Amino acid sequence: MANKIFVFTVITLVSLACLKTNLSAQEEIRGRAIVLSGDSLKLINEEDQSEIMIRLWGIDAPELNQHCETETGRSVDCGVLAKTGLKSIIRRKNLTCIDFDKDQDEKITATCYIGDKILNSMVVRSGWALAFKKESSDYVGVEKTARLKEKGVWQYKFDKPWLWRKFQRKAQ
Repeated sequence: MANKIFVFTVITLVSLACLKTNLSAQEEIRGRAIVLSGDSLKLINEEDQSEIMIRLWGIDAPELNQHCETETGRSVDCGVLAKTGLKSIIRRKNLTCIDFDKDQDEKITATCYIGDKILNSMVVRSGWALAFKKESSDYVGVEKTARLKEKGVWQYKFDKPWLWRKFQRKAQ
C-alpha cells in the first residue's frame, strides 16, 4: 500500500511539474529591450527589472561578425547592419514577448510584439533577418517579399546565417 501511495505521489508531482512548465512556456513578459544582435535582445522586465535574454523565434539574422559583399566586391558588416535594423524598428518602444522554448544555447526563444505588430515578422520584412525554417515557416512569405524588393541583406551577396555559422565551425 505504501508503494502505491509513493508511486501515486511521484506521478502527481511529475504531472504538476509538467503542467507548470507548459504554463510558464506561454508566460507574457513586457518591458524595454536592449538589442544585442539582429535577432537577439535583452528584455528588462517591467515588473521586477530582471533581465531576460531572448532570441526572436522563427528568424535568423547575420551574426555580428558576419560580412556580406556588394556587387562591386566591397565587404559590408551585415551583422552590424542587422543589429542596427532591429534597433531602428524597436526604438524606445515597449515589447511584449511570449516565451516559447529554449534553443540549443539555452536562450529563450520568443515571439515579441510592439503593440499588435509582430516584431519577428517586422525584422524579416525589413530584410535584416531570414525566416529560420528549422523552427517555423511563419515568415517564409514575408522573407520572399523582402528578397524580391532587395531589402536589407538581400541587396548583398551573403551566406545564410546558419550556413555561415556552420562554415565558421568547420574552419576552426
